[in-house]
Amino acid sequence: MTNIDLPEFKFQVGDRVQKVGGTYQAEGYIVGIAVTLTGQVRYVFEFEAYPGMLHIFNEGQLKAREEYETTFPDQG
Repeated sequence: MTNIDLPEFKFQVGDRVQKVGGTYQAEGYIVGIAVTLTGQVRYVFEFEAYPGMLHIFNEGQLKAREEYETTFPDQG
């Protein structure tokens, strides 16, 4: 396997973000970060409206929601 220099990440696990562009928008949380073999960053997004539903997006498809808290909702 090739060594990959890890880039800086725009978002961190737990950040509350909005999916923008395309045919729909959604609000949710970053629950994981992945880097492809070519060094491209991908974010695992969990939908706020559909807990447990995950989708993978690139940085350009997400926008920070700084006006909100950036921690996961209480699970209890």
